[in-house]
Amino acid sequence: KYAIIGNEATCFCGNMPGTLQLELSSCVTPCPKNATQICGGDSAASVYDTDVTAPGAPSYIEIYNITETTLRVRWVVPDAHSYISGYAIRATILETFSDFALVPLEWRVSNDTLQTELLNLQPGSLYNISVAAVNIDEEGPNVTISAETVIGTPDPSPPDIEIKERHGDRMLVHIPEAKNVNGPISMYRIVVSIELYQQGFIIDTLGNYTYATEQGLPYYITAELDPDDIQNDFTIGDRSTYNGFFNAPLPLTNDIDVSLGVVSEKNHVKKIRYAESTKKIILNINEPEEVSPLMMALGASIAIGVVLLLIGIGLIIILRKKIQMARLQRGSQSMPLSLSEPCIEIENSGFIQDEDERVDYYSNIK
Repeated sequence: KYAIIGNEATCFCGNMPGTLQLELSSCVTPCPKNATQICGGDSAASVYDTDVTAPGAPSYIEIYNITETTLRVRWVVPDAHSYISGYAIRATILETFSDFALVPLEWRVSNDTLQTELLNLQPGSLYNISVAAVNIDEEGPNVTISAETVIGTPDPSPPDIEIKERHGDRMLVHIPEAKNVNGPISMYRIVVSIELYQQGFIIDTLGNYTYATEQGLPYYITAELDPDDIQNDFTIGDRSTYNGFFNAPLPLTNDIDVSLGVVSEKNHVKKIRYAESTKKIILNINEPEEVSPLMMALGASIAIGVVLLLIGIGLIIILRKKIQMARLQRGSQSMPLSLSEPCIEIENSGFIQDEDERVDYYSNIK
């Protein structure tokens, strides 16, 4: 509030004018830059009322403990100030990934508070943080510092993958552009889940195709793409490697889901979110499937084996019938004679001897 000038150019500031007052005649030294004004005298100083009632700016400010939506700020009391009733802290947005307007935030604390936590900040955003001392009448100049919050989990959820067509173990898809209000979109991930064995996937165990095969998991990340790579359609199952992920051929089944994941990375922090809904692959039976040479050879071998098996069964049936007929023929030629009449004596002359006339003894007795 007061400026104290002595020895022509020495200046001090204070909130009190001092208690020892001298006569005006003690200050007779003209000011070096303005001779019409007096700048003290011999062992005396001129006191001027600056009419400034606001406190000065805090002499120091520091940011620490930054999270996605909070940060802490601390400061030091102004070197020169009048009465301080409290402090005003403000956070003004400088850069953000949010697609909606963010209003400046303000906090008020008492004069005995020299640090505080700022809440409800936007993730992944750059803020200008200012602290100013205030009194009952007005607010003094502020001290500022910039701070950036940590990126958050991507929001909203990634969109569904658009499936265009399928040819056997390959699938042509289009990846829509995702949005993220909590940070940048650094990469896109395509996840394949074989629904024949399990519904959905567990994020903590989600890895590349090799890891899924080793662990016996029915889901894997088949590709990780840069944002520029999604401008064109993408083929799932083309046997190429994308950012360390092998794009394995799809199994020939309808029970497959493909879903999208979004990777956000900044300042050595990575956040990932996968789509809440999945898009099932529909096998188009009206289009020919691309079958690998191994599958073709296996199919041909099976077909030949079936034909040979049928031929063998037919030969066995024919052979059995021929054997049965041969046995029947041999049986008819060696059939034994059976005695159907009593034996009779035949003379050497070739005539059959007449049987003796039977005597009726019963009639003779009568």
